[in-house]
Amino acid sequence: MLYYLGVSSISRRMANIADFRDFEAFKACRVFVREIGFLIRSAPLKRDRCLVDQMERASISVLSNFAEGFERDGNAEFMQFLTICKGSVGELRAQLIYCLDIELIELERYETLDVMAEKAARLLGGLARYLKTSGKTGRKYERRSRPVLKRRRRRVIKSRAA
Repeated sequence: MLYYLGVSSISRRMANIADFRDFEAFKACRVFVREIGFLIRSAPLKRDRCLVDQMERASISVLSNFAEGFERDGNAEFMQFLTICKGSVGELRAQLIYCLDIELIELERYETLDVMAEKAARLLGGLARYLKTSGKTGRKYERRSRPVLKRRRRRVIKSRAA
């Protein structure tokens, strides 16, 4: 897992990641969000439309912010979106506590989902910390492989009016 690897291992792997779906953090978020999707479509929660809507928005936010941050190609922006993503995971954890407290879900299901959420949050935090300390700025700041050619200035030819 990305979070548990040493920094040198992470930096070697980060250089090869070209798609947000390849990150262990994204994979953990996806598994967690999928289970939340199944939960909010179950009978006891279906009746609480407000809660379901809020949980669905938070779930969508987790995956969307991860993807958007990565696709912006800058590590500073990616870190910002990862913190939003991690916040949405926290929001879902709080909503799960609410579901448990009002007996919409059983303790065993709550504990399973909370472990998944903790793992996702830990991986997101580890990735953000790596990006902060890596010294890399992101793909959009890397040198281009081919030099950018300078434009030639056009010469203005004055017409002679007779």
